[in-house]
Amino acid sequence: MPTLVVRHPDGTEHEHEIAGELKIGRQQGNDLVLTEGGVSRQHARVYVEGGAVYIEDGGSQNGTFVDGERIEGPTALTPASQVLLGDYELKLKGSARSTSGRRAATPPPGDPATLADAPVKGTRAMPSIRAKATQNGAAKPEGALAKRPARSTSAGAAAAAAAGASSGPVLKGMTGPWAGKSYPINGTVLVGRAPPAAVVLDDDSVSRKHAEVKREGSGVIARDLGSANGTLLNGELLGEEFVDLQPGDVLQFGVVEMTYEAADTPSRRPGAGAAPARRGGRAAPEADKKRKLLVVAGGVIALLAVAAVVKTSIGAPQKAQKTGPAAPLDPAAQVQEFLSECRSYSSNEMGAPDWDRAEKACEQALDMDPINAEANTLVRRIKLEKEAFGNFEAAKKAIELNREKDALEYLRKIPKESEYFRRARSKAKETAEQFVERAKFDCNRYLNNSQWGPAVQRCQQYMEVWCQKQSKEDLEPPIGQTLRLEGGLRKNEWRPKDAMFVKFLVARNRVDRNAQPWTCPVSDILQEDGLGVDQASEVRAMFAKRYAPKLVQAAMMDYWNGRGSEAMATLQKLRSKEDQAQYHQLADDLIRDVSNVDQLFKTGESSITNDDPERAVAPFKDALATDKRIMAELAESHLSFYRKNMFQDLAASAYLRGKHFADREDRRRGCRIWKMGFDFYKGNTNLNRVVAFCSTQAQNALNNVGGCSDFQAVEDYAVPGDGIAEQMAAKKAELKCR
Repeated sequence: MPTLVVRHPDGTEHEHEIAGELKIGRQQGNDLVLTEGGVSRQHARVYVEGGAVYIEDGGSQNGTFVDGERIEGPTALTPASQVLLGDYELKLKGSARSTSGRRAATPPPGDPATLADAPVKGTRAMPSIRAKATQNGAAKPEGALAKRPARSTSAGAAAAAAAGASSGPVLKGMTGPWAGKSYPINGTVLVGRAPPAAVVLDDDSVSRKHAEVKREGSGVIARDLGSANGTLLNGELLGEEFVDLQPGDVLQFGVVEMTYEAADTPSRRPGAGAAPARRGGRAAPEADKKRKLLVVAGGVIALLAVAAVVKTSIGAPQKAQKTGPAAPLDPAAQVQEFLSECRSYSSNEMGAPDWDRAEKACEQALDMDPINAEANTLVRRIKLEKEAFGNFEAAKKAIELNREKDALEYLRKIPKESEYFRRARSKAKETAEQFVERAKFDCNRYLNNSQWGPAVQRCQQYMEVWCQKQSKEDLEPPIGQTLRLEGGLRKNEWRPKDAMFVKFLVARNRVDRNAQPWTCPVSDILQEDGLGVDQASEVRAMFAKRYAPKLVQAAMMDYWNGRGSEAMATLQKLRSKEDQAQYHQLADDLIRDVSNVDQLFKTGESSITNDDPERAVAPFKDALATDKRIMAELAESHLSFYRKNMFQDLAASAYLRGKHFADREDRRRGCRIWKMGFDFYKGNTNLNRVVAFCSTQAQNALNNVGGCSDFQAVEDYAVPGDGIAEQMAAKKAELKCR
């Protein structure tokens, strides 16, 4: 039976028998769970068909590579095939037709050999880097790459002494943001994409634990740690056994180049000087013969080792490979590890977030550091998103069962600051269109037949959707007027224009004469966004004219539509493309701006949710300033999702908050809040009406001023632009008030 040999990033290997099909991914429930970097939740599957073994990618974020090529469909495997899956390397052992062999026990999910802290982002596979090591000759066996001879320690000492190393050996960056930076080599130095690496290279071609550089005596040695993209030493692929370094050697981790300097040895770019014969180019004939002998010897040793392993596996049960205990992390580093895991599981970069595991990781961080600001912020967001996700999934299930009313109830519960709100909005509109026609038909039929009880129940369902597109003037009587549903209208009486709405209100009164006045329940999910097709075309044209890269144009359209996370993910893709280096700074600037707007928007929305519009003003104003920089000349005419919602939400919240105080006879405070909302956004009809009332109150207060202390009431009521400020200045001069 065929067996899959999986080589983990830490160098350990495990075997997994392919019994029909083997599902591979990061999520629990897969047959083979791989939790290190670059693996999607449902990454790929390996299966047997027609006597052959195939691998098929499952739509993963980072792809599956066979012999250096990203596969597009089912691909046949042979024992010679090399499969790269994130930070893991897979090889086939045996054939599909074989019936012999034992199945190695799959390590349990908690086995330290398979579990590692989830990285912030996946490693981008770069097969071309592995190809560099063999492009000028025949491919070298894996074992031969790891067994390159190291020069003696005395040779290393001589080289270091010759260089006059007084300040100690260093790695010095040659490319990207690391160019010119020096990293001292004291003891063993871990190179990787994120802490606990001492040399942090935040590039998605670098694995989380990529390589080690070690100071040994007066020399320095290096090795690869089974990274996804490999480590090159002067263009030659480095193995997992330590190899000594010479001053001027160039190490390449993924796509990041660094040079080894012993003290003040000048760095050497590739090709800028003669590399040692042992590293690159063609070796001397004697050295070439020695190398070939070493390759052959390595191959023989490898075959003998495989035979011994097979014999052992047949003769006795296979024992799980043990790994030594990891060095304990200090508390601060451990908190960062938990936060990294929390961010990873709550990110949508590598598939749907796993909110349960994200929350658990953040809670572990809080157990160690209860006042950690980032952990507390993440926990609040995760709980919000977890609840929103539950409602979104419940709505989808209700739609499948043709229960549109229940689906709308679930979708209404998703808050605007949630990542699921944008997706839920389109689904809510589709569901409402299907539901509202049937509800309207039933409502009209019951009303016409005077079936008041059924009419109230069914019409209520229809009206809650219908009213979302109506203005307040069409639903509620203006201030100073009363509602009259039947008979002729007298002075200061008002009746809605929509006939069915009037019949519905009449039915409510027939069923319950003490019923409270009906109000339209606010539903952000069903409100119109007001973004037309023509506006979208004009915005797209503006971005196309302003930005050359297609990815930037697509990201900016995502931003305009309110999809901040998608916009940042698209910009990160551009940031990872080495051939687009001239646009990396642009991408960084836009990522920063989009992130700022998105976070400030959510902060302000949180204050509005807590009925505190005054606290939302500051973050909203900062977000609007950044939005104006992003949208440029179209900021005011073609409102982005963020700008439009900040305007509308703060104005609506200010109206309700001011009304709360005005209803309790604190009209001065009510007017202060109304004026604040009106100053922020003048397009809300309710605020326009109430600030006119405030202006009238200001005039009355001004007419009753008897002393300088009375002007404070006038200022609380006065609205900028209503002329009261000029009258107040003249009155102050008359009374000689300061």
